[in-house]
Amino acid sequence: MDRTVSPLSFSLIIVLSLLSLDSDASSDTLNALDLPSPIVIELFTSQSCSSCPPADQVLGELAQNPNVIALACHVTYWNHLNWKDTLSRSFCTDRQRRYASKRGSSRVYTPQMVVNGTAEFIGSRRNRVAQEIDRSTPALLPIKIKQTTKGTLTITLPALKNQSQPLTLWLMHYQSHHTQSMKSGENRGRTIDYTNAVQVQEKVGIWTGESKVITLNISSKVPAHGYAVLAQQDEFGPILAAGKLLL
Repeated sequence: MDRTVSPLSFSLIIVLSLLSLDSDASSDTLNALDLPSPIVIELFTSQSCSSCPPADQVLGELAQNPNVIALACHVTYWNHLNWKDTLSRSFCTDRQRRYASKRGSSRVYTPQMVVNGTAEFIGSRRNRVAQEIDRSTPALLPIKIKQTTKGTLTITLPALKNQSQPLTLWLMHYQSHHTQSMKSGENRGRTIDYTNAVQVQEKVGIWTGESKVITLNISSKVPAHGYAVLAQQDEFGPILAAGKLLL
């Protein structure tokens, strides 16, 4: 169910929805991809989107790869369709819109995948996922995350060469697994598994590319199964370094 928030006609929205259903029929095992460095794959999705479950499944497969930082960001703009997404967060809607703005567009839709903060495509298309992973350059530098004490994280940032612009450091708190039974809406009667749903997004600093260690105190009371750190140019631009910690 693709949706555009620019003034497109309803008929065009329907066409986009049908296109999102035409996923690639590849049987590639995404979690077996050989990745020498981290890669960040964000899925903008919704429990209220009937086209999203195949993409949710793809993200779940990707999350099994140790070098894939797979994050599901559940948007809010489908919550009026007789079902409010229990994982939806307003910052996810804003994050997706900011990505669109970087591309010079106002169009947002679900399911949408974004790779390393740049390439975007319909998230259910397995072949496209594999293609974008293959062509994702430059390789991201790894960020190490450790939980030193309960409520405290130690983030080790590598030296990033030739970095002239400061990078925004985002800390994502995610829920590794959630099963939801839908009692209404487009997915009524279905029980769907969700992977790595981001529940909290924090801007935790600015990084100019030097090697350093920072300590973060986690103040959020929202339970997290894991954390991811993303270093992005201009807040929502290309991701140059990333890391994850599964508790």
